[in-house]
Amino acid sequence: MRASLRRGVERHPLLWAALAVLGAVLAADGMPRVGGSVVCVAALGMALAGAWRMLFLAVALAGLGGWLHAWRVIPQRAEIKSLGDAGRPAELRGRVLGDPVTGGRGWSVLVDLEDAPGKVRWRGRGPAPLAGETIAGKGHLLPFPKPRNPGEFDAADWLFRQGAWAVFEANGLAERVKPAPAWMRMGLGVKAGFREAITAGLDPLGREALVIRAMVLGEHPDDDVLSEVFRRSGTLHAFSVSGLHVGMLGMIAWCALRLCRVPRAWAIPLIFAAMLGYAWLTGMKPPALRAATMAGVLLGGFLIRRRPDLLNALGFAFVAAVLADGHLIFQVGVQLSFGVVAAIGLATGWAAGAYAWIARPEPYLPRSLYGRWRSAWLKFRSRTVDALAVSTSAGIGSLPLTGWHFGLLAPISIPASTLLCPLVFLLMALAFLAGILAPVPGAAEVVNRGNFWLARSCIWVAQGFTAVPGGHFDLRRGRPTEDFLIVYDPGYGGGAACLHEGGHTVLFDTAHRPGFRRCVLSSVRGMALRPESMVLSHPDSGHIGGAADALDAFPIKRVLSPVERARGSSFRDLAAAAASRGIPMISGRPGIRYRISGHSWLEILHAPDPRDWSVVADERVMVVRLHWQGWRILFMSDAGLATERAMLESGADLGADVIVMSRHRQDSSAGDDFLAAVKPRAIIAGHADFPPEERVPPAWRRACEERGIRVFHQGECGAVTLVPGEDDSLELRGFVDGAMFVLHR
Repeated sequence: MRASLRRGVERHPLLWAALAVLGAVLAADGMPRVGGSVVCVAALGMALAGAWRMLFLAVALAGLGGWLHAWRVIPQRAEIKSLGDAGRPAELRGRVLGDPVTGGRGWSVLVDLEDAPGKVRWRGRGPAPLAGETIAGKGHLLPFPKPRNPGEFDAADWLFRQGAWAVFEANGLAERVKPAPAWMRMGLGVKAGFREAITAGLDPLGREALVIRAMVLGEHPDDDVLSEVFRRSGTLHAFSVSGLHVGMLGMIAWCALRLCRVPRAWAIPLIFAAMLGYAWLTGMKPPALRAATMAGVLLGGFLIRRRPDLLNALGFAFVAAVLADGHLIFQVGVQLSFGVVAAIGLATGWAAGAYAWIARPEPYLPRSLYGRWRSAWLKFRSRTVDALAVSTSAGIGSLPLTGWHFGLLAPISIPASTLLCPLVFLLMALAFLAGILAPVPGAAEVVNRGNFWLARSCIWVAQGFTAVPGGHFDLRRGRPTEDFLIVYDPGYGGGAACLHEGGHTVLFDTAHRPGFRRCVLSSVRGMALRPESMVLSHPDSGHIGGAADALDAFPIKRVLSPVERARGSSFRDLAAAAASRGIPMISGRPGIRYRISGHSWLEILHAPDPRDWSVVADERVMVVRLHWQGWRILFMSDAGLATERAMLESGADLGADVIVMSRHRQDSSAGDDFLAAVKPRAIIAGHADFPPEERVPPAWRRACEERGIRVFHQGECGAVTLVPGEDDSLELRGFVDGAMFVLHR
């Protein structure tokens, strides 16, 4: 065992040094026991192998890595602590890092500050600045937003790992102090020209163009159906620029240089330059830089006529990346990138042995008698073994990480990736050919016609493997129990809820589009739920803005709609998406039970005129009462005084144990007469700081509590989870403040 350990350390010394650096960074980040254990394992392995020089070098690198990470993290955490919960006014100036993200009410981007340490997330309005520009402005420094819903994307942790320590909310337009350097502006023009060239002649919003841009440039396609197909087939990695793409670019460059008969001594530096150029073209993402660094080490071995080692190159790239920024090891993409390459280096030999039978030559026929076609067939089988071995080892390496981070296991990814990789290679080759031929009129369009069919073939492959039974599994994470109801707090006056009961899942509204993607979609996917029904309250974008995306993300089979038509674009987009997929939109009618399962159903207490679209959205609310395991939950949404009066005048029984509501924009909600008729024991009240009409009035809250009604103010408690108890009780729990209230029959 000691001899094999010595051989492992001698062959991959930098991999052991990388392990020591990893432990030091973990210890410096606040995990001393875990980090110290990793350092001890690495040091013990090198000591038992007798690699004393490497041990001293590894200890020195580990000390340097830990010190550099602490030097970055300690001031960052000190700034976060000094900021407190309230924030403070500030006047800042800094350089824009990357392209701003637009959406909602403005734009946001990371900014490297000049007059203060570190970075902030700058949120502004008006025209968005360009990458590399220096901007200035006045506003307020705010603490990172904390998750307010179960399973919500943790923006605070993501921002911290980007090196930021606050969010800067600008008061006005950002002042553009200094333009980006000339070389950066020229680079932006080159990137824009290349992006346009690779889809020239194609529908820029078509799925084929989205796939080309995703596979070549790493752009996230704004199509949940498309992303979901690749996600469930285990091939979503093709949409992010990683070592696979950089390696393919190197192979493309090598083939082109061989055709031009370029000598190896010249070809190797040209290939490395092409890889670095591709990493720059795609935004200098850490996985691409890792791959380019590893490629430089491997290609350097060819230059000095030494056999390169994949794991040694991986160790060098890891040490270089962590010394540059220790936060990288906590990012999911970087973990997947390094983990998959490590698995390829460690497990490919074993996997190739498992598939050796595919390329086994005929036992009684000498190779000299094979002939042309038999030799070609053997070569094809050998290449298939290599591809399957790499895909299997990569799948093994990514399996625990995708299960942990994304709650998805996709063993079908092994054959899917094997078949998809050649298509991606050809697609990238044609894309770069289109970019090179862009100055020739019409040439890029001709090339892109071929790429259109390659992109469509990639979609067909992903769809085919997604449909294989047992090809992928969703891991259940974060479910409070088997039956539950979550009332989300998506912010900005939106609303959404999710009921899971008896194996059936129903969405009540979907929030606005950003809220759906950030809160609802990530939460529902994290719990491995597949909603089949959707109930909409009224045609307001804050409540149904994400409904069209929900049709893409989930197997929705029916939609219970409050109206037949509406002026808002959100409702019209939803209606068009439902019609294109053959999903019925049923107008809710009072007096009909809409069955969910054997123990629960929906009842419409008030339905607006389905065709009258002349009134504001808050006057077109469909009020729904959920009968759930003996409990009655009344969904009022944004209904106001007029709706409540109509319900009271109907003479119907309005009783409910819990009311889920938010505020009417122009009217009062949940008045005294209405509460007297409903007799709720708890109210889940949606809240938004802006506009002021969406806030929960303190006087109204006090009046409810004087009546003995427990009010869950979602501005304070965030999402609220309702769970039936075994003793005929109903427990309500706030996500942010941990508030709890139990109802008994």
